Amino acid sequence: MKKTTLMFWLTSMAAASGHAQPNVTVYGSIDAGLRYQTNVNAEGDGLLTMGTGNYYSNRLGFRGSEDIGGGNKLRFTLESGFVSKSGALDNSNGVLFNRTASVGIGGKWGNIDLGRQYTIAFRTEKFLDPFDHHYTGIVPLSSGAGTTLPEAARTAGLGASSSSGTRFNNSVLYSRTSGPLTLQVQYAAGEIAGDTSKGSAQAAGFMYAGGPLLLAATYTQKETAAGFDNHAYVAGGGFKAGKATVKIGQSRERQATASAGEYRNQTTWAGISYDVTPAVEVALAAYRSRFTSLAGNGQRELLILGASHAFSKRTNLYAELDLNRYEGALVPASGQQRQRGASFGINHLF
Repeated sequence: MKKTTLMFWLTSMAAASGHAQPNVTVYGSIDAGLRYQTNVNAEGDGLLTMGTGNYYSNRLGFRGSEDIGGGNKLRFTLESGFVSKSGALDNSNGVLFNRTASVGIGGKWGNIDLGRQYTIAFRTEKFLDPFDHHYTGIVPLSSGAGTTLPEAARTAGLGASSSSGTRFNNSVLYSRTSGPLTLQVQYAAGEIAGDTSKGSAQAAGFMYAGGPLLLAATYTQKETAAGFDNHAYVAGGGFKAGKATVKIGQSRERQATASAGEYRNQTTWAGISYDVTPAVEVALAAYRSRFTSLAGNGQRELLILGASHAFSKRTNLYAELDLNRYEGALVPASGQQRQRGASFGINHLF
């Protein structure tokens, strides 16, 4: 009932503002399929599950813009994530617009957006990912999926993605694209009384896509609510040659602590995607995560092969095979050092 009421409210607001001629779009993605994994527990059992967002994360969004004159436009995005197999929100906190809630102004001078939005590090990782941000529940970029850091490192503030996380609350993002070059600067307020640095974050980066060449880099500096520094970078490049695109990259995050030294997490990756036909794409990539600390080190290696067939611009049939190997501090709770997986399903964009 709440979602129905929300839809009615947003639709009514759009209709009521008709005199200003705003442009409001409802969009989203729904993805469902099956996933099988080996060695999911200490006994070495396999598990078959109904996957949700295996290929592309499920979402429902509202995006709008309004011409406010002078070549400038006001724009907003409200985006919610959901679980396709149950219809529930995809977060345990009950946050409706957990994916994006931002409003901003844009023109020839660039764009300024405010609210909850993607980090520059996430945008850079997506640009450099051979799978273009697909299989986010498997690949250790953005959310650090499949990488289980030691609890002490997570508590201190280190992220499994080895960048700076996927989104910032309370953030202001400036971006400007000129030809093949995009520049971005971001600030996220910590909102801690008496200290503007605690809980805050600052980042800057660029992406370049000119001809066959791809280049990108981002640096992020954060401070935890307790006052400890966190530094992260993402950098890489690639090139396009005919139907093939090759990408390589690395991200690294360092988290300072009061007495445990410095926690570090680094992810290095390389891969290739190839358009077999206009409708069929295959991709192969390898990702290596390395965790280091005074208490011990760990490593995770992922090899993934995926293929997709586009029935249309909106509907894809996909399948993938993946192999994980774990060592030391990154061995998951199951205690297993090897795990194989396979997924297939359908993704539809609307």
